Formats: sequence, C-alpha cells, structure tokens
Amino acid sequence: MQEEQSEFRHWDQLPPDVLGLIFTNLSLQELLTVIPPVCKSWSKAVTGPYCWQDIDLNEWSCRCQPHQLDRMLRMLVTRSSGSLRNLHVSGLLNDSIFSFITENAGSLQVLRLPHSKISDSIVEQTPQRLSTVTFLDLSYCRKIGAQAIEAIGKHCKLLVTLCRNMYFLDSAGKDEPEDEANAIAATMPRLKHLELGCHNISTECVLNIISSCPQLEHLDINSCLSVNRDRKFFKEKYPKLKIVGPHEEKMFNEFGNLEFTFIDHDFLYDDDFFQSMMDDVMEELAG
Repeated sequence: MQEEQSEFRHWDQLPPDVLGLIFTNLSLQELLTVIPPVCKSWSKAVTGPYCWQDIDLNEWSCRCQPHQLDRMLRMLVTRSSGSLRNLHVSGLLNDSIFSFITENAGSLQVLRLPHSKISDSIVEQTPQRLSTVTFLDLSYCRKIGAQAIEAIGKHCKLLVTLCRNMYFLDSAGKDEPEDEANAIAATMPRLKHLELGCHNISTECVLNIISSCPQLEHLDINSCLSVNRDRKFFKEKYPKLKIVGPHEEKMFNEFGNLEFTFIDHDFLYDDDFFQSMMDDVMEELAG
C-alpha cells in the first residue's frame, strides 16, 4: 500500500514546468488572482516563465485602460523570461511598449498586434529582433506603412503569414496606396498566407505579389475594389491558389461581428472580472 502511495505526488510537489503546463488551461483572471494564494509552489509556477510562453490579451485589451494594458504587458513579458512564443494583444498605444516587447521576447514566433499605434520609425529600428517570427498581424495599424513593411520583409526571413487588413478610409487616405503591396512583393518571397483586405491596389499589383511569392497558398484581397472582380480570371491563372475576394462580403461580415460585440456588452465590460484582476496585479507590481 505504501509503495502504491509513493508513486503519486501531491499537487504542491509537482515541478514548476509541469504545473505551468497544467495552468495554461486556466483563464487570465484565474492565473493572476486565484492560483498565486494557494501555496508557494503554485505561486512560483505562475510567476515564472512556464505559464507565459503564450499570452493572449486580445479580449482583455479591448476593454482595459491604456496604462493598465502597458503595465500588464510589461509584467507578463518580464515573467516569460525570453520564452514568449505567441503574443496576441490589440491596441498598443505607443512605440515604447512595442520596443519593450521586441527587446524581451527573442523567441517570438506569432505576433498579433491589430489596431496598434506603432510607427514606421520604431519598426525600422527593431526588425532584427523579430527574426524568429513566422506569423505577423499588423492589421488596422494606421501609423505604419511601406517603410515598416519593407524593414520587416528584409529581416524576418521566416515569415510565412502576414495579415495587413485595413479600413477603407485609412487605405483611401494613403498618397501611394500600392507601396506596401510592392514592398511585400519585393521582400517576402516565402509568404504562404497574405491578407490585404480593403487595400487600394490594382490587379497588376496583385499579380506582382503572386508572381513574387511562389509559395503563396492563401491570398485575401477582400474589398480591394480596384482589383479584377471576375473570379474565373484568378482561378484559371492560379488554380492552386486560394483567393478570397475581391468582393465586399468580408466588409459586411466584419460589421456583423462588431454589432454582435456591442450586443454582448455585459460580457465585454464585466466590472467584477476587471476590478478583481487589476487590484491583485497592481498590488504585485507595487510590491
């Protein structure tokens, strides 16, 4: 009987990496507010890198205050100790936090930063830090353009997926609307998945991308209204390439999703969730 019992470990005796693997199935709120007080070993596991190789703050970042997002990111990226592989967050407010992420996340493979206010200049200064990234989402980032895209293409040689969807007004306001697409064609030959929704580009520009990216499998040009709208045109020329668009269906789907988000107002702005998490996090940061 004693031999059988000795084969089992108490939860607080499990190695931190094993606990971390288990804890990754918990929500952000549970990781930050429920687990740490249980015991010292659990607190050590959740404050170490084991739980923070994949950080998804996308939902939370849509409803928090800017300074809270900044502090949360700095805390979690620091906890990851350079082991961060996957980061998803919306609405970075400035270049400073982007620079901090790239300085402290040398193992990043997936980086999703939609709706972020990062500039061409900071991306041009830091692209070598993103050399391990294979998936990059810079959709709806209004302050970056062709210079940033070119810098990424020159330094991120492992990049196979780029999401660079835009809104109509932002795309229409660009002086050289095809510069980004041309930079992609010139510097990202290994792309397999590319999203350019709502870009003001021509059919010739799209064809240039396709010919310059021979491994391309998926091309999203939804709502690119200047592109040839005859699907047969692309199917006949590139039968193995999945092309989404250029019709406007995606635009209406996006509006539908936004409407659903507003209907689900109580979930998005759960004050109890928000307050309980931030109180504990701020207390830890102050300690």
